[in-house]
Amino acid sequence: MRFFMKNLSNKLRSSFTTAKLNIQNKFGSETINMVEVSKLHFDKDFKGLFSQEPEKVDRICKDMLINGFDKSQPIIATEDGSILDGNSRYMAASKAGIKYVPVVYKTFQDKNEALIYEFHLQLDRRNLSDAEIYKMFTKLEELKNHAKKEGNSIASFTDSIIASSIHKSERQVQKIRELTRKAAPGTLQKIESGEMSINQAYSEVKKTEQAILAETCDNTDNQEGVISEFEKGVHFALKEIAKGRTSEEIINNLKEGSYGKL
Repeated sequence: MRFFMKNLSNKLRSSFTTAKLNIQNKFGSETINMVEVSKLHFDKDFKGLFSQEPEKVDRICKDMLINGFDKSQPIIATEDGSILDGNSRYMAASKAGIKYVPVVYKTFQDKNEALIYEFHLQLDRRNLSDAEIYKMFTKLEELKNHAKKEGNSIASFTDSIIASSIHKSERQVQKIRELTRKAAPGTLQKIESGEMSINQAYSEVKKTEQAILAETCDNTDNQEGVISEFEKGVHFALKEIAKGRTSEEIINNLKEGSYGKL
């Protein structure tokens, strides 16, 4: 039994070491630099897309106080020190009083390319909430509009490509697009805050549309009824004139509703 437990322990240790090496090797030939925390900073376009839950930051901080910063999970930053990936780790390290952290610097043609890289990092790592999916969509729409304004191609921003980029169906992308056009600002804020899912918001918009449509149909029916009564009155007046009746006689008959008996 003792031999079995020792053998199992060795296998687990070996598996853990192998897994850690695989993670370390995922950066290929890129250099992991030990960088002073003060040299890094948040970027609102990157940080605002994905949430940094306080509980998660506290959990990472506690682990760092015991084990230090795991170098197999470096912060990814642009050349100017803007944090692209690792905001929670950066916050935890600052809270733990760690002075130097592992960083991999990445070079991009522009911020648009950096944002798309960040999208893929997050999507490959975890399932995103509807709030995060919505923020990603709106950010991609910003990139699309910017490209259009600059006279660049927007062929890479079709609903099909966006759906593939955010790991959602094309129909879901169409729903989000419809929400941005039709939903009230308060509803969109609820999606962003996580209070309401995309499907819930879409259902709410559809219910509002159906209520407006029903009210419009009722008003149309009422108008048709008014027109019908008017037409009856005109026909009655014309017939009465043909009979030689005076205008006073016709008006009195109209008041009495006699035309309805024709």
